[in-house]
Amino acid sequence: MKIDLSARVNYLLGRVRRFQPSRVTGLARQIAREQGKWTPAVAADMLWAAAFHDTAFIDYYEADFAALNRRERKTFMTSLIQHHIAKRLNDPEAAEVFADKRRFHRRFAEFTGREWLDLEEAGPDQLAEFAARHPVLIAKEPVSREGHGVFRYQAADVTDWPSFHAELVAKGQVLVEEAIVQHPYLAAYCAGTVNTTRLVSYFDGTHVHIVSRVQKFGRGAVSDQFTWGGFFTMLDHDGRAVGIGHSGKSNTFYPVHPDSGASIPDFRVPRWDEVVALIDAAARVVPEVPYVGWDVAVGPDGPLLIEGNWIPGLYETRVTATGIRTGSRPEHEAVMTW
Repeated sequence: MKIDLSARVNYLLGRVRRFQPSRVTGLARQIAREQGKWTPAVAADMLWAAAFHDTAFIDYYEADFAALNRRERKTFMTSLIQHHIAKRLNDPEAAEVFADKRRFHRRFAEFTGREWLDLEEAGPDQLAEFAARHPVLIAKEPVSREGHGVFRYQAADVTDWPSFHAELVAKGQVLVEEAIVQHPYLAAYCAGTVNTTRLVSYFDGTHVHIVSRVQKFGRGAVSDQFTWGGFFTMLDHDGRAVGIGHSGKSNTFYPVHPDSGASIPDFRVPRWDEVVALIDAAARVVPEVPYVGWDVAVGPDGPLLIEGNWIPGLYETRVTATGIRTGSRPEHEAVMTW
Protein backbone atom coordinates (compact mmCIF):
# COMPACT_ATOMS: atom_id res chain seq x y z
CA MET A 1 0.00 0.00 0.00
CA LYS A 2 1.79 3.11 -1.21
CA ILE A 3 0.79 6.75 -1.35
CA ASP A 4 1.70 8.42 -4.63
CA LEU A 5 4.22 11.26 -4.58
CA SER A 6 1.74 14.05 -5.33
CA ALA A 7 -0.56 13.01 -2.48
CA ARG A 8 2.37 12.85 -0.06
CA VAL A 9 3.74 16.24 -1.16
CA ASN A 10 0.31 17.86 -0.81
CA TYR A 11 -0.07 16.30 2.62
CA LEU A 12 3.32 17.55 3.77
CA LEU A 13 2.66 21.05 2.44
CA GLY A 14 -0.63 21.09 4.31
CA ARG A 15 1.08 19.97 7.49
CA VAL A 16 3.70 22.69 7.13
CA ARG A 17 1.02 25.37 6.64
CA ARG A 18 -0.87 24.21 9.71
CA PHE A 19 2.18 23.43 11.83
CA GLN A 20 1.91 24.72 15.40
CA PRO A 21 4.96 23.94 17.56
CA SER A 22 2.96 24.41 20.76
CA ARG A 23 0.45 21.76 19.67
CA VAL A 24 3.22 19.26 18.93
CA THR A 25 5.00 19.84 22.21
CA GLY A 26 1.74 19.75 24.15
CA LEU A 27 0.67 16.47 22.58
CA ALA A 28 4.18 15.05 23.00
CA ARG A 29 4.10 15.88 26.71
CA GLN A 30 0.73 14.19 27.08
CA ILE A 31 1.92 11.05 25.26
CA ALA A 32 5.16 10.96 27.23
CA ARG A 33 3.26 11.24 30.49
CA GLU A 34 0.81 8.47 29.55
CA GLN A 35 3.43 6.16 28.04
CA GLY A 36 6.31 6.82 30.43
CA LYS A 37 8.50 8.21 27.62
CA TRP A 38 10.91 11.15 27.25
CA THR A 39 9.10 14.13 25.75
CA PRO A 40 11.79 15.25 23.26
CA ALA A 41 12.07 11.70 21.92
CA VAL A 42 8.31 11.48 21.47
CA ALA A 43 8.18 14.86 19.70
CA ALA A 44 10.97 13.85 17.32
CA ASP A 45 9.27 10.54 16.60
CA MET A 46 5.94 12.28 15.92
CA LEU A 47 7.60 14.60 13.41
CA TRP A 48 9.39 11.71 11.71
CA ALA A 49 6.17 9.70 11.47
CA ALA A 50 4.33 12.70 10.00
CA ALA A 51 7.03 13.44 7.44
CA PHE A 52 7.84 9.93 6.27
CA HIS A 53 5.10 7.53 7.39
CA ASP A 54 1.84 9.30 6.53
CA THR A 55 0.87 9.69 10.18
CA ALA A 56 -0.90 12.81 11.44
CA PHE A 57 -0.11 13.81 15.02
CA ILE A 58 -3.59 12.85 16.22
CA ASP A 59 -3.29 9.47 14.47
CA TYR A 60 0.01 8.95 16.28
CA TYR A 61 -1.73 9.59 19.59
CA GLU A 62 -4.95 7.70 18.98
CA ALA A 63 -3.20 4.52 17.79
CA ASP A 64 -0.61 4.64 20.60
CA PHE A 65 2.27 4.68 18.12
CA ALA A 66 4.66 5.55 20.94
CA ALA A 67 4.04 2.06 22.33
CA LEU A 68 4.49 0.29 18.98
CA ASN A 69 7.55 -0.78 17.09
CA ARG A 70 8.07 0.01 13.40
CA ARG A 71 6.66 -3.30 12.17
CA GLU A 72 3.53 -2.97 14.31
CA ARG A 73 2.90 0.60 13.17
CA LYS A 74 2.77 -0.57 9.56
CA THR A 75 -0.35 -2.61 10.37
CA PHE A 76 -2.36 0.50 11.26
CA MET A 77 -4.35 2.68 8.93
CA THR A 78 -3.83 6.44 9.11
CA SER A 79 -6.04 9.32 8.02
CA LEU A 80 -3.86 10.09 5.01
CA ILE A 81 -3.79 6.49 3.80
CA GLN A 82 -7.55 6.12 4.17
CA HIS A 83 -8.24 9.44 2.47
CA HIS A 84 -5.92 8.47 -0.38
CA ILE A 85 -7.70 5.13 -0.84
CA ALA A 86 -11.10 6.82 -0.88
CA LYS A 87 -10.01 9.45 -3.39
CA ARG A 88 -8.30 6.89 -5.61
CA LEU A 89 -11.04 4.25 -5.63
CA ASN A 90 -14.28 6.23 -5.28
CA ASP A 91 -15.75 8.19 -8.17
CA PRO A 92 -16.32 11.74 -6.82
CA GLU A 93 -19.45 12.38 -8.88
CA ALA A 94 -21.08 9.11 -7.84
CA ALA A 95 -20.03 9.76 -4.24
CA GLU A 96 -22.35 12.79 -4.09
CA VAL A 97 -25.20 10.41 -3.24
CA PHE A 98 -23.50 9.83 0.13
CA ALA A 99 -22.90 13.52 0.85
CA ASP A 100 -26.56 14.57 1.06
CA LYS A 101 -28.60 12.45 3.45
CA ARG A 102 -31.79 13.05 1.46
CA ARG A 103 -30.22 11.66 -1.70
CA PHE A 104 -28.95 8.75 0.36
CA HIS A 105 -32.46 8.02 1.63
CA ARG A 106 -33.82 7.99 -1.91
CA ARG A 107 -31.08 5.78 -3.34
CA PHE A 108 -31.00 3.32 -0.42
CA ALA A 109 -34.72 3.36 0.41
CA GLU A 110 -34.97 -0.42 0.64
CA PHE A 111 -32.35 -0.46 3.41
CA THR A 112 -33.06 2.61 5.57
CA GLY A 113 -36.25 1.25 7.13
CA ARG A 114 -37.74 4.50 8.43
CA GLU A 115 -40.00 7.31 7.26
CA TRP A 116 -38.53 10.72 6.51
CA LEU A 117 -39.52 14.15 5.28
CA ASP A 118 -37.77 16.86 3.25
CA LEU A 119 -38.92 20.21 4.57
CA GLU A 120 -37.87 21.94 1.37
CA GLU A 121 -40.68 19.97 -0.27
CA ALA A 122 -43.10 19.38 2.64
CA GLY A 123 -44.97 22.18 4.41
CA PRO A 124 -46.08 22.68 8.02
CA ASP A 125 -49.23 20.57 7.64
CA GLN A 126 -47.24 17.61 6.37
CA LEU A 127 -44.77 18.04 9.20
CA ALA A 128 -47.61 18.00 11.73
CA GLU A 129 -49.07 14.86 10.13
CA PHE A 130 -45.64 13.25 10.22
CA ALA A 131 -45.29 14.11 13.91
CA ALA A 132 -48.68 12.59 14.68
CA ARG A 133 -47.21 9.27 13.50
CA HIS A 134 -43.79 9.84 15.03
CA PRO A 135 -43.84 11.74 18.34
CA VAL A 136 -40.02 11.87 18.50
CA LEU A 137 -38.50 13.78 15.59
CA ILE A 138 -34.87 13.54 14.48
CA ALA A 139 -33.97 16.69 12.51
CA LYS A 140 -30.76 16.81 10.49
CA GLU A 141 -28.75 19.11 8.33
CA PRO A 142 -28.57 17.02 5.14
CA VAL A 143 -24.88 17.71 4.58
CA SER A 144 -23.00 17.12 7.82
CA ARG A 145 -20.51 14.69 9.37
CA GLU A 146 -19.43 13.26 12.71
CA GLY A 147 -22.75 13.82 14.44
CA HIS A 148 -22.84 17.55 13.78
CA GLY A 149 -26.17 18.90 12.61
CA VAL A 150 -28.33 16.21 14.28
CA PHE A 151 -31.04 17.21 16.75
CA ARG A 152 -33.94 15.58 18.59
CA TYR A 153 -37.34 17.16 19.21
CA GLN A 154 -40.49 16.04 21.01
CA ALA A 155 -43.65 16.64 18.99
CA ALA A 156 -45.55 17.21 22.24
CA ASP A 157 -43.47 20.36 22.82
CA VAL A 158 -44.59 21.96 19.55
CA THR A 159 -47.61 24.25 19.68
CA ASP A 160 -47.21 26.16 16.42
CA TRP A 161 -46.32 23.96 13.46
CA PRO A 162 -45.81 26.73 10.89
CA SER A 163 -43.37 28.45 13.26
CA PHE A 164 -41.59 25.19 14.05
CA HIS A 165 -41.32 24.35 10.36
CA ALA A 166 -39.88 27.79 9.64
CA GLU A 167 -37.42 27.42 12.54
CA LEU A 168 -36.10 24.10 11.24
CA VAL A 169 -35.73 25.43 7.71
CA ALA A 170 -33.93 28.54 8.97
CA LYS A 171 -31.50 26.33 10.89
CA GLY A 172 -30.90 24.13 7.87
CA GLN A 173 -32.45 21.13 9.60
CA VAL A 174 -34.59 20.27 6.60
CA LEU A 175 -34.36 16.48 6.87
CA VAL A 176 -36.74 15.06 9.48
CA GLU A 177 -36.72 11.34 10.29
CA GLU A 178 -38.71 9.10 12.56
CA ALA A 179 -36.71 8.03 15.62
CA ILE A 180 -35.16 4.58 15.42
CA VAL A 181 -36.18 1.97 17.98
CA GLN A 182 -33.11 -0.12 18.69
CA HIS A 183 -32.80 -3.76 19.70
CA PRO A 184 -33.42 -4.34 23.45
CA TYR A 185 -29.90 -5.72 23.84
CA LEU A 186 -28.44 -2.43 22.56
CA ALA A 187 -30.88 -0.37 24.60
CA ALA A 188 -29.59 -2.15 27.73
CA TYR A 189 -26.22 -0.49 27.07
CA CYS A 190 -27.62 2.99 26.45
CA ALA A 191 -31.33 3.50 25.90
CA GLY A 192 -31.11 7.22 25.20
CA THR A 193 -28.87 6.89 22.14
CA VAL A 194 -29.06 4.62 19.12
CA ASN A 195 -25.79 2.68 19.44
CA THR A 196 -24.60 2.11 15.88
CA THR A 197 -22.27 -0.32 14.17
CA ARG A 198 -19.71 1.05 11.68
CA LEU A 199 -18.64 -1.41 8.99
CA VAL A 200 -16.14 -0.40 6.32
CA SER A 201 -16.58 -2.35 3.09
CA TYR A 202 -14.77 -2.71 -0.19
CA PHE A 203 -16.63 -4.04 -3.26
CA ASP A 204 -14.24 -5.56 -5.77
CA GLY A 205 -16.92 -5.95 -8.44
CA THR A 206 -17.82 -9.46 -7.34
CA HIS A 207 -17.40 -9.77 -3.60
CA VAL A 208 -18.01 -7.36 -0.74
CA HIS A 209 -15.20 -7.43 1.82
CA ILE A 210 -15.59 -6.06 5.33
CA VAL A 211 -12.22 -4.52 6.18
CA SER A 212 -13.04 -2.83 9.49
CA ARG A 213 -15.72 -3.39 12.16
CA VAL A 214 -16.59 -1.02 15.01
CA GLN A 215 -19.32 -0.72 17.63
CA LYS A 216 -20.12 2.76 18.86
CA PHE A 217 -21.83 3.56 22.16
CA GLY A 218 -23.64 6.74 23.13
CA ARG A 219 -24.09 8.53 26.44
CA GLY A 220 -27.76 9.48 26.09
CA ALA A 221 -27.39 12.23 23.49
CA VAL A 222 -28.98 12.21 20.03
CA SER A 223 -25.78 10.77 18.49
CA ASP A 224 -23.13 8.25 19.54
CA GLN A 225 -20.32 10.21 17.85
CA PHE A 226 -17.31 11.55 19.77
CA THR A 227 -18.74 15.06 19.50
CA TRP A 228 -21.63 13.89 21.69
CA GLY A 229 -19.48 12.04 24.23
CA GLY A 230 -19.57 8.64 22.54
CA PHE A 231 -16.90 5.94 22.48
CA PHE A 232 -16.25 2.71 20.61
CA THR A 233 -14.74 -0.76 20.58
CA MET A 234 -13.40 -2.74 17.65
CA LEU A 235 -15.24 -5.92 16.63
CA ASP A 236 -14.03 -9.28 15.41
CA HIS A 237 -15.37 -11.14 12.38
CA ASP A 238 -18.29 -12.49 14.44
CA GLY A 239 -19.38 -9.10 15.76
CA ARG A 240 -17.87 -9.56 19.22
CA ALA A 241 -16.11 -6.76 21.06
CA VAL A 242 -12.32 -6.77 20.93
CA GLY A 243 -11.36 -5.47 24.35
CA ILE A 244 -12.65 -2.51 26.31
CA GLY A 245 -14.05 0.71 24.89
CA HIS A 246 -12.22 3.98 24.30
CA SER A 247 -12.87 7.31 22.63
CA GLY A 248 -9.54 7.60 20.83
CA LYS A 249 -9.52 11.30 21.69
CA SER A 250 -8.34 10.92 25.27
CA ASN A 251 -6.84 8.43 27.71
CA THR A 252 -10.30 7.43 28.95
CA PHE A 253 -11.19 3.75 28.78
CA TYR A 254 -14.47 1.93 29.34
CA PRO A 255 -14.46 -1.66 30.66
CA VAL A 256 -18.18 -1.12 31.26
CA HIS A 257 -20.61 1.44 29.92
CA PRO A 258 -20.30 4.35 32.38
CA ASP A 259 -24.07 4.86 32.58
CA SER A 260 -25.57 1.37 32.43
CA GLY A 261 -22.66 -0.66 33.79
CA ALA A 262 -22.99 -3.19 30.92
CA SER A 263 -19.75 -4.99 30.04
CA ILE A 264 -18.01 -3.76 26.89
CA PRO A 265 -15.72 -6.81 26.38
CA ASP A 266 -18.77 -9.09 26.59
CA PHE A 267 -20.66 -7.15 23.92
CA ARG A 268 -21.79 -8.81 20.72
CA VAL A 269 -23.78 -7.15 17.94
CA PRO A 270 -27.27 -8.71 17.83
CA ARG A 271 -28.42 -10.20 14.52
CA TRP A 272 -24.85 -9.96 13.26
CA ASP A 273 -25.36 -12.16 10.20
CA GLU A 274 -28.20 -9.90 9.11
CA VAL A 275 -26.01 -6.82 9.56
CA VAL A 276 -23.33 -8.32 7.32
CA ALA A 277 -25.95 -9.35 4.74
CA LEU A 278 -27.35 -5.80 4.72
CA ILE A 279 -23.93 -4.34 3.99
CA ASP A 280 -23.27 -6.95 1.32
CA ALA A 281 -26.42 -5.80 -0.47
CA ALA A 282 -26.00 -2.05 0.11
CA ALA A 283 -22.36 -2.03 -1.02
CA ARG A 284 -23.44 -3.18 -4.50
CA VAL A 285 -25.90 -0.33 -5.10
CA VAL A 286 -23.30 2.24 -6.17
CA PRO A 287 -20.38 0.17 -7.52
CA GLU A 288 -18.60 3.34 -8.63
CA VAL A 289 -18.02 3.99 -4.90
CA PRO A 290 -16.56 0.68 -3.70
CA TYR A 291 -14.96 1.88 -0.44
CA VAL A 292 -17.55 3.03 2.12
CA GLY A 293 -18.00 3.30 5.87
CA TRP A 294 -21.58 2.31 6.75
CA ASP A 295 -23.48 3.15 9.92
CA VAL A 296 -26.05 0.52 10.85
CA ALA A 297 -28.66 0.46 13.60
CA VAL A 298 -30.06 -2.87 14.73
CA GLY A 299 -33.76 -2.77 15.53
CA PRO A 300 -35.94 -5.43 17.15
CA ASP A 301 -36.82 -6.83 13.72
CA GLY A 302 -33.45 -6.46 12.02
CA PRO A 303 -30.79 -3.97 10.93
CA LEU A 304 -31.37 -0.75 9.03
CA LEU A 305 -28.99 1.60 7.30
CA ILE A 306 -28.40 5.06 8.74
CA GLU A 307 -25.82 6.46 6.33
CA GLY A 308 -22.77 5.75 4.22
CA ASN A 309 -19.50 7.69 4.28
CA TRP A 310 -17.40 7.61 1.13
CA ILE A 311 -14.43 8.62 3.28
CA PRO A 312 -15.08 5.95 5.89
CA GLY A 313 -13.67 7.54 9.05
CA LEU A 314 -10.66 6.19 10.91
CA TYR A 315 -11.20 3.77 13.79
CA GLU A 316 -8.34 1.68 15.17
CA THR A 317 -7.63 -0.24 18.36
CA ARG A 318 -5.55 1.32 21.14
CA VAL A 319 -2.78 -0.76 22.61
CA THR A 320 -3.11 0.86 26.03
CA ALA A 321 -6.81 -0.06 26.10
CA THR A 322 -6.84 -3.52 24.56
CA GLY A 323 -3.28 -4.83 24.40
CA ILE A 324 -3.85 -5.56 20.70
CA ARG A 325 -0.87 -4.48 18.64
CA THR A 326 -2.25 -5.02 15.12
CA GLY A 327 -4.41 -2.61 13.15
CA SER A 328 -6.80 -3.01 10.20
CA ARG A 329 -4.34 -2.22 7.42
CA PRO A 330 -3.59 -5.88 6.55
CA GLU A 331 -7.30 -6.50 5.93
CA HIS A 332 -7.33 -3.58 3.50
CA GLU A 333 -4.18 -4.67 1.73
CA ALA A 334 -5.46 -8.23 1.33
CA VAL A 335 -8.29 -7.16 -0.98
CA MET A 336 -7.37 -3.77 -2.46
CA THR A 337 -5.12 -2.87 -5.38
CA TRP A 338 -4.68 0.41 -7.27
